[in-house]
Amino acid sequence: PARSPFLPTQPQSIVRQAAAAISRAFTEDGFNKQTIRLPLSESMYGDKEEGFVADRAVGWQGGPQETYRFLSPLSSDLLRQVETTEQTGGLPPRIKEQVLLDFDGSALLTAESPAGPLGDVQALLQPNTDDYYLDTVSSIEEQFSDTADKPKRLFLLVNPAWRDRSSWGFFGGAKAQKLILDRYETTYALDQFVVRGKKVSLLKAWPEDWCVFLTPLDSNHDAKLLKTFPDRPSYAQMDELVKAC
Repeated sequence: PARSPFLPTQPQSIVRQAAAAISRAFTEDGFNKQTIRLPLSESMYGDKEEGFVADRAVGWQGGPQETYRFLSPLSSDLLRQVETTEQTGGLPPRIKEQVLLDFDGSALLTAESPAGPLGDVQALLQPNTDDYYLDTVSSIEEQFSDTADKPKRLFLLVNPAWRDRSSWGFFGGAKAQKLILDRYETTYALDQFVVRGKKVSLLKAWPEDWCVFLTPLDSNHDAKLLKTFPDRPSYAQMDELVKAC
């Protein structure tokens, strides 16, 4: 029987699952430009009771500077576990962090591989729809991930502020579609919502389909897989699933 997808609930297991998905997509399928969405549940990182208010279901309570405080160490852990090459001798990469725009909570992480620069990985944290980030992405591609006449290296967009083309508005949409949306495959995402008063988790872990889980509010029961979709389901589709429960 097919293995049922696993829905992680702890930061360590989320990072492990994400790193495996990213590594597979890069080493097996050649996706060197990827989009990653890590969940930022305040309860997950603090000694709080799990609950609706604490979850990112209705949006994180703080702004991007606040989410950056949690996302930065999580992303560093992720880059330590992503495997781009087997020749590391078991040594972890060295992580360097460069804050880009403090008020956006954006930063560029570089994982310097012990196997040498070809195994390096870069991750752009929390880019938004400002032209600054489209320019930043272009220059990282040129200088790092897709440099002419050099092997492709892995470049991740982590928790970008956009959702789809409409995030850029009427005029910016076409440019963003061409530069970002058509080229950066979502290889890992874990989103959480409240739908009809119930907690729903949406999981994508390459190469599996998108999985919709109904997550119990108490920790005594396992999450229930409601349905899988080849493309990211809409909120309306998830609403229909929960209504039918």
